[in-house]
Amino acid sequence: MAKIKRMHEAYSSGDVTVTVNGIYDINPSAIEYNSNYAHEYQKGLRRQARAWRMGAQEMDAKITLPLDAIAEIEKSAPNGDIALIRPFPIIVTFLNSENEMIKDIITAKFKGNGRTVTNDGDIEKEYELFPTEMKFNV
Repeated sequence: MAKIKRMHEAYSSGDVTVTVNGIYDINPSAIEYNSNYAHEYQKGLRRQARAWRMGAQEMDAKITLPLDAIAEIEKSAPNGDIALIRPFPIIVTFLNSENEMIKDIITAKFKGNGRTVTNDGDIEKEYELFPTEMKFNV
């Protein structure tokens, strides 16, 4: 069963639709994406925090795709190297626990290539993504 983690919160995968680079409902085994901001304290002479400030946004994402799905993406990649594909939209749509439709848009690119073969015969790979933009609940 596939799983989705959005900002470290797990959701059921029953009604999740993931579109990658125009391929509708690519059906990944898993997708996880996060957006965080660096935070730091501003301290006074007594070394206690008296204020705080927020730094730059940090994003990370990964997706686990089966061989048949990644093979389709490789066909459109230069020399079959998916890391050379420019950033593309990943659209994740699902229902949250209150039965509201959530639609997130991640603009990202693959960081590398590869395959993973498991003992149960599945050929899939968890691909690390390089996100350039994340929009939550658009």
